[in-house]
Amino acid sequence: MILIAVGNTHTQIAHTEDGHDFLVERRPSSADIADVRAQLPPPWPRWLAQEPVYIGGVVPEREAAWRAQFAREQLCPWDPERFHALLPNAYRPPESLGFDRRCCLLAAAYDWPGRNLLVVDAGTAITLDLLAEGRFRGGRILPGLGLSLRALAQQTARLPELVPEDRTGDFGNSTQECLLLGVTAGAAAAVDAALLDGRRHYPDLDLLLTGGDAPLLRQRLGHGEVAPQLLLRGFFLLLQ
Repeated sequence: MILIAVGNTHTQIAHTEDGHDFLVERRPSSADIADVRAQLPPPWPRWLAQEPVYIGGVVPEREAAWRAQFAREQLCPWDPERFHALLPNAYRPPESLGFDRRCCLLAAAYDWPGRNLLVVDAGTAITLDLLAEGRFRGGRILPGLGLSLRALAQQTARLPELVPEDRTGDFGNSTQECLLLGVTAGAAAAVDAALLDGRRHYPDLDLLLTGGDAPLLRQRLGHGEVAPQLLLRGFFLLLQ
């Protein structure tokens, strides 16, 4: 099957046979979809022409644009609200919980059974979601690393626009280093603060990281497990 997960910044185009192993192509969500399809290497053209396709995401107009690329009989309907039957929660309104958060939480619940976890998805936004005693207990949302850097560049006169990258040390000796260290350290501090708060209620709470900037956060934090394909795994589980 083909899973297409449309994010704010990037879209993941994935092929899987068992829901555990995924062959993934990652492209900017703003890219022309016809060009993306034309540039995918074999055997992608065959897969995209023959296999069932499931599309989900957080950008409705881009999801619709992807659906327009396929024959109606190839597109498979699915119910995102099924999440609420699979993982108890008190989120209100229920439909406002984002696709990416649903997928990551469901995968964490199924693949780390019985574990209390802070599930952190470090993408355009950073979501910190508490999974404990078999329930989604609530979460936090803050700007992602790239979004924070862009905001600083756009809302100031002289700060440069940068993309997230690794920097060692605690304090920078150039504006570029100060920005990169400040944004990454700030996000890591927010994760540690959420862990501390969560452990007041669930002392065995562990950290699970995913998303494009998860490796940078993991290096700054010095702890936590990284699960790169958590979202795709959860998307697959939502379809079962």
